[in-house]
Amino acid sequence: MEGATYGKSDVKTNELCIKGGKKVLIVPARIVITLMFLACVLFIWHNSVESAVESSSRSGRVTEAINEVLASVGGSTVTEHFIRKLAHFSEYGLEGILTVLLFMVYCLKPQEESGGAERSECASRSAPCLKDMVYCLKPQKRFRAILLTGLFTATIDESIQFFSAGRSPGVGDVCIDMAGFVCGVLLMQVVCYIARIWRAGGTAGLSGADR
Repeated sequence: MEGATYGKSDVKTNELCIKGGKKVLIVPARIVITLMFLACVLFIWHNSVESAVESSSRSGRVTEAINEVLASVGGSTVTEHFIRKLAHFSEYGLEGILTVLLFMVYCLKPQEESGGAERSECASRSAPCLKDMVYCLKPQKRFRAILLTGLFTATIDESIQFFSAGRSPGVGDVCIDMAGFVCGVLLMQVVCYIARIWRAGGTAGLSGADR
């Protein structure tokens, strides 16, 4: 959040000002990211609702298509089991990315005011500029909350399979799900870190040019 800045807040439109005079509409951003997150989770759970026959048929078609592509470039074939586990990993990797974005747009609040009194609401309606925003959860708590979100999704995902014909839950699948989820979270952390370095470099360059 550091390095994004200048401009005035707009109470009516709930905008966050960022460098260069551009603005981010926080409410639309929350709506879009929430819908994307829910769509991802519902897609994952829908796959678990399918019976073993339906799931295997779909996985078989995907495996066949991938093997055709690999054969055309002289690569080795892959098994349906590998594709199924890769699908688990990829789905939860995407969820990890969306979960981080979800916390980014919801867990913000203004920093302490000049009078010393801190506003209690996250992402208050006054929506000050990003440079004046901080996370309402400490890093450790935020990271735990993100991981618990992934674990909750994975646990429900596997539990659904109790009621799907020919399928059964597995602890191994939960581990694969969480591995994908954590990779998605770490990827976002790397992206944010690079963005902070890039912004800091841009700010330093502008400061040097002004001298």
